Amino acid sequence: MDWSLTASLLAERDGRPIVVMDRRGRIELANGALTSLLGRPREELLGRRWTDVCTPRELGQEVGQALRAVFTSAEHRLETEVLTREGERLSVELDVVAVGRPPLRLVCIVTRAGPPLPMPRRAVAHGEPGQGRDLSYEISTELSTFGTLKAVWRADHVEHDDMVGRPCFGAFAHRDTPCQDCPLTAVSPTSWPHTIVRQASAAGEGFEVVTATPTSAGTARISVHTIGDTTLTGLFEAKVRRLAQAARLSEREGDVLRYLALGRSPIDISTVLGITERTVKFHQANLLRKLGAETRFDLLRLFF
Repeated sequence: MDWSLTASLLAERDGRPIVVMDRRGRIELANGALTSLLGRPREELLGRRWTDVCTPRELGQEVGQALRAVFTSAEHRLETEVLTREGERLSVELDVVAVGRPPLRLVCIVTRAGPPLPMPRRAVAHGEPGQGRDLSYEISTELSTFGTLKAVWRADHVEHDDMVGRPCFGAFAHRDTPCQDCPLTAVSPTSWPHTIVRQASAAGEGFEVVTATPTSAGTARISVHTIGDTTLTGLFEAKVRRLAQAARLSEREGDVLRYLALGRSPIDISTVLGITERTVKFHQANLLRKLGAETRFDLLRLFF
């Protein structure tokens, strides 16, 4: 735990709250700044899961998934809430990194702590695309006025009359001409509604699911739902769990399946899980047999 100890000493010196957890989220180290922030003595924290003792109940599952994702380099900064010993909710931002030699540990440093949020907030990657950007709008499909906005609704169902009359491609994509992947013009679908998936324009992260539906002669309704990286990670984890349960994989076989699906080599997996490469290959052979896959590359057809 040399890396963890070094991080702890630095945090003590700088006064930043820090916690070190094992891969199951159990707290192994908490510095004085963290115990002061939470109002909890160390003996109430050590050996207990972070999500059990520090996280509001309704956020526990999502926070746990976000922390586990750090081992696959999916996240490194989280915004969430913590509970003090008195039950007060605090909004915090965590810098999280997996460090040390196998078995790896999570080092979480609280970089910001503030008053409780007005409403319970989901743990999300910092700056995750998609937050509050879902929208629906109605446009003209007439050749001379194609794309002209007739109505716009955001995720909160509030209408935005100030956009009406502008072309959708100008208002949302800052273009002078219709988008090349517009679901109304890019292809000729045999049935409606028609859906495309494209990279999110904002921040270049996540994906947009765009669905077009003709509503009447000369108009169409477009809905845009943005899926951020945290949601994609959650969908991937859910797919792994479903496959593992259906094939009755052991917990360790499920761990190996997760990293194989991410394209990790047996030697990489052995490092992350703290087992030998030979053991990884043993679990790989067993899970491939149970899933009916011939090679680890054949696993891709099970995910798509």
